[in-house]
Amino acid sequence: MWVSIWFVGVPSNMGVVAVYALNDEFKSILRETKNGMVTGISYVLAKFILVLPLFFVFAIFSLGIPSYAVQDVPAESFGICVLLFACLMFVFESLAEMLSVWFEDPILGMLQFMNFWFASFLFGGFLIPLDDLYWPFELFYYIMPYSYYVRSNIYETFSASTFEACTNQGVSAVCVNSTSGIEVLGDLERFFPVLSTENSTVFDLGILLLIGAVYKVLYIIGILYKTSLVAPIKNVEGL
Repeated sequence: MWVSIWFVGVPSNMGVVAVYALNDEFKSILRETKNGMVTGISYVLAKFILVLPLFFVFAIFSLGIPSYAVQDVPAESFGICVLLFACLMFVFESLAEMLSVWFEDPILGMLQFMNFWFASFLFGGFLIPLDDLYWPFELFYYIMPYSYYVRSNIYETFSASTFEACTNQGVSAVCVNSTSGIEVLGDLERFFPVLSTENSTVFDLGILLLIGAVYKVLYIIGILYKTSLVAPIKNVEGL
């Protein structure tokens, strides 16, 4: 379970670099908008089309080699886990885009990205259970992405796995006299309530897409608003 979280935790953190790069890129877009070479909406559409397939490329390389080739995770879960990973990358990419536009200073945007990334771990349900959170901190459990990814990723991985049956209850905290991955997951759920033996993958995918869409909309609003403030240079007759 922990190594699965590690496989996604590090790549998602790389979005902090994207904040700086996208901030610099957006400044170029503002200059090109002023010169009448591009519009805000054309930039958003072109970038989205370019980046969309890269989410799946990242997922294949981030999971395919370390998780499936090295860790020997059952191949049956590969497709859905790649989709989950891509959706999570969509969340962090959209966040990086939004911060790169709304913060003039990229360093401040990068700091806010790191705050979000750290809070995603803290309120992901596997470090602090939901029942141990008090309002308003409980709200962060629902609006941070890791809990949805971890729950479905672990379910898909364990449901396709088989284990050695554990007959000596004193050997391990998680000891199930069964080879079923679902039964092992059920015992592991006692320690990590965020996990579940019920399939909630479709729901979790929807929530991840919703979170990403919120940041994407804020990003688009920022692009359209700031490019509208830049008056294009008009051709002067005779010059």
